[in-house]
Amino acid sequence: MTESQDLLLHYRRQRGWTRDLVEAVPDEHFDWAPAADAFSCGGLVRHLIQAEIFWRRLLAMAVDGEAYDPVRLEGDRDERMRSFRQPNLRSSGSPKLGSTFAECLASWEPIQAATEELIEGLTSEQLSEVGVRHPLTGLEASLREFLLVMFEHEAHHRGQLSAYLKTLGVEQPTTLWS
Repeated sequence: MTESQDLLLHYRRQRGWTRDLVEAVPDEHFDWAPAADAFSCGGLVRHLIQAEIFWRRLLAMAVDGEAYDPVRLEGDRDERMRSFRQPNLRSSGSPKLGSTFAECLASWEPIQAATEELIEGLTSEQLSEVGVRHPLTGLEASLREFLLVMFEHEAHHRGQLSAYLKTLGVEQPTTLWS
C-alpha cells in the first residue's frame, strides 16, 4: 500500500464516522445551537463541508507551488482568527449546501470524491517535500502533516457535534473503530 493509499483509507474511515454521526441527528435539531455565538448542529455540518473545500484548494495549490489565502486578513494569528470567527459562523448558516442533514450529506458527496482524487494522486515526494502555510493560523508544515491536520479538524468538529447531541439527549451511533 502506498502512503497516499494509506492516507486515503484513514480519510475514508474518518468520513464514515462523521457521516454516521450526522445521519443520527434528527432534522428538528438542524438549527439548534448551544449559544448565539456557536455553530448550530446543521451549521457544524456545513462548516465541515466548507472547510473541506478550503483544505482541498489549499493543498492542491501548494502542490502547484502557489499560496492560497481566500480571506486575506491582517494581524497576528490570534487577530486573524478573531476576525474570521463571525464571517465563518455566518457562512455556515447559508442553505446553499443543504437545509437538512440528508441534503448536506448529499452535497458533500462530490466534494469528498474530489478530495479523494487529490489524496490518491499524491506522491510520497509531494507528501514529504511540499510545504503548506495555513493563511489563518500561520502553521507551516509538510503536505502530509496538513492532510492529518485536515482529518483532525473534522474529528474536532465531530466531537463538538457529539457533545451537542449529548446535551440534546440524542442517541449516537457507536461508530468509532467500526
